[in-house]
Amino acid sequence: MTREEAYKEIGRLAEQHALIAQAFGGVITVVHPETQREYGIEAKCLYMAGQGPWPGESPTEQKPAAAPSKSAAGQREEQTDLFALLDAEQQDDIAKESAE
Repeated sequence: MTREEAYKEIGRLAEQHALIAQAFGGVITVVHPETQREYGIEAKCLYMAGQGPWPGESPTEQKPAAAPSKSAAGQREEQTDLFALLDAEQQDDIAKESAE
């Protein structure tokens, strides 16, 4: 397994188990469930993983509009890749800074 494959697998497992507090630009913040509860971010982590209601919402309140599911067979809808590489402009900026 390459480092890239390991990173992708770690991200998949963290997402599947609602362990991600935030992710951007190739950096994933993985937070233990007890720590999520201690700092009051468990509802946010569960919501972002598609496993809970909008944070602060009671079960009878309406959630923000969500995209319809992919099929009636219950397949998960494809989500935007949180772990994608930096966009081209950011990559160019980093390359320029490295060259200086």
